[in-house]
Amino acid sequence: MRRKPFPTLVLIAATAGCTSAPVTPSAPGTAPAGAPAGEFNVLGTEGAPVTVIEFTDMQCPYCARYALQTFPQIRRNYVDTGKVRYAARDLPLSFHAFAVPAAVAARCAGEQGQFWEYRERLFAQQDRLGTAPYDELARSLGLDVARFDACRKNGRAEAGVRSDARLAQSQGLASTPSFVVGRLVNGVFTGETFTGAKSYAEFAARIDALLEEGG
Repeated sequence: MRRKPFPTLVLIAATAGCTSAPVTPSAPGTAPAGAPAGEFNVLGTEGAPVTVIEFTDMQCPYCARYALQTFPQIRRNYVDTGKVRYAARDLPLSFHAFAVPAAVAARCAGEQGQFWEYRERLFAQQDRLGTAPYDELARSLGLDVARFDACRKNGRAEAGVRSDARLAQSQGLASTPSFVVGRLVNGVFTGETFTGAKSYAEFAARIDALLEEGG
């Protein structure tokens, strides 16, 4: 697919995936005015030559498969080595009743520096989302549960989830997991958008091609 400019505010043929309309986003003015994307939900060196942006649904089984099987390899071989900056964004789908609460919980864990760890545990126990295991998982990571619960209830995290959904919709994304892989050149981020829980080899080929372009 041809690369196209993608909003820099993100910095912060399809294979298996979940497809539906995203949940109805809230009005644009409801997005929180707090920290910009690029803190709790971003990994990697700021000056990394390649950026990967993931849009995920915490209840999507294909997202879980990618997060538990493919992402650890990408993180180890590209993110931890300074080659890729990786951002996780939310794209809850309308037919997944627990996608928004789970995404909110992950963001609230992120307020205490445990976004990635909490997200991994949610995906690993995805079949338990209907029982709302959020406080239990927070305790297992040693989080301040009172602060965690207050975050889940104050509305800011949910506004952030729906802001991500608006961004995805603006780019025509309606399936999860979806990805944008690209480079920042002269202040403009240009990326290729694709969808599906692709294999590590397919990700590596795309990333390596961009690394070669950048010299």
